[in-house]
Amino acid sequence: MSTIDKNKAIIEYLLTCNNIKNSALYFNLIDAKDGNIQIITTSTDTTYDKSFIDGSKPKKYTCNIVTFKSINDLALVVGTSYANENVDDVADVQTLIDWIDEQNEARNFPDFGTNCIINSIKTTTDEPRFDGINTSLQPALAMYSIGIMVDYIDTSKVIWKDE
Repeated sequence: MSTIDKNKAIIEYLLTCNNIKNSALYFNLIDAKDGNIQIITTSTDTTYDKSFIDGSKPKKYTCNIVTFKSINDLALVVGTSYANENVDDVADVQTLIDWIDEQNEARNFPDFGTNCIINSIKTTTDEPRFDGINTSLQPALAMYSIGIMVDYIDTSKVIWKDE
């Protein structure tokens, strides 16, 4: 399995996360509904450095995960430990960031095929980015996003191997 569609690989990988596999997941399509999640590609197979002497190349795959959550306009009530849908929604989206961190520490990576050696998977922020509110929908929806980057070595053009 030398050539693998990295978009399909990242979808399969993310579907192993409980928060994602239990939600409606879309790819490069926005279906703005409460709880829906979308994967938006930003860059695949980008070489970000020169090739190594053996012909291998350091590359990265990046995508964004966008989550839609209903939002309310209720003020936080002091003394109630901030029980609020909006606070809870951010905490729920944060679990994906925590999951990615755990996968990276365990070196559990997406399967990019035999010609790729994955070094890391990480999020580009340590908390969800708030991208705005769509008030034209009922209920109004907040949009949160997380960037994901996979750093890997592409060995498909290796000209020699030290064995």
